[in-house]
Amino acid sequence: MIYPNSAKDRETAEYPYVELFRDFAAALCRPNSTLVIYGYSFGDDHINRVIKDMLMIPSTHLVIMAYSDSSGRIMDKYNSWGHKSQMTLIIGNDIANIDDLVDYYLPKPSIDRASVRMADILKQRFNQQSQNVQLGDTES
Repeated sequence: MIYPNSAKDRETAEYPYVELFRDFAAALCRPNSTLVIYGYSFGDDHINRVIKDMLMIPSTHLVIMAYSDSSGRIMDKYNSWGHKSQMTLIIGNDIANIDDLVDYYLPKPSIDRASVRMADILKQRFNQQSQNVQLGDTES
């Protein structure tokens, strides 16, 4: 863990963090990558550089979710980095609240009642078959 201090940028250039940042950059800076940011205020230049590099690849996408942008850093990065078609902003306390996001905005699980019922029937059949095998073994 790197604690917030003025030497954060320098500390991430030393072992073992340099390895982690290299892996982070390698994972992001490739075609069709998507980065979802939840609650990051864009105050760390060493992380911002990696994100900005990622956006240089046309098929990447950045999704930013935050309660607010009271510091103005999110909108500043959005406007100054360009690549607006590669960025999705979800800002507001009503949508960035994780409970509301899950309950009202994200897709529901695709398990329907028929699938649940089928699984119950198969489970009952399996249990019945295993009981019959056990009874058959004890009778001989």
